[in-house]
Amino acid sequence: MNDIEFKTLRILLVTAKPHVAEILRQVLGIVGVTNTVLASGGHAAIDRLTTEIFDAVFCDEAVSRETGQDFGHAARRTKGLLDPMVPVFLVSGGPRRKDVEAARDQGYTDIVARPVSAATVLRKLSVALKRPRPFIVAPEFFGPDRRSQARGAFHGSDRRTRTPKKIRIAKPAEVTEV
Repeated sequence: MNDIEFKTLRILLVTAKPHVAEILRQVLGIVGVTNTVLASGGHAAIDRLTTEIFDAVFCDEAVSRETGQDFGHAARRTKGLLDPMVPVFLVSGGPRRKDVEAARDQGYTDIVARPVSAATVLRKLSVALKRPRPFIVAPEFFGPDRRSQARGAFHGSDRRTRTPKKIRIAKPAEVTEV
């Protein structure tokens, strides 16, 4: 993970709340990222993504639906985007499983739960930049492969083709009363 030059990364922060932007900047600063750009809303962020290149985007859940559609969807499918495959992270307070699945289906790369920690940001940003998942292009979906981990080929006998062994079950011992 150390071969990524975090100080050279350019990160777009999408939030309308100044305190959230400051927290994200501080956490990214701990990781080593010094070049952050703030977009105060979803429309401003999409405008920036059509004119500038970023290495990653962090979007606060409060502005994720401001564009009329989910920001993750807009960041992948808006015409004129310079890099529709940029890693896009949703910053959410206590996401539940259904929230994670909805974000994944909208094209977000990953979710960062609040309170945001430097270790989490470092891990997720490193994985997204060093080992990006392949992108899926389909009529209803465009984004990183929804499976979070690539599984290797199965090496071993195929259990589906084996016939099950018959198991002999012993009869219970008879109980005799004394």
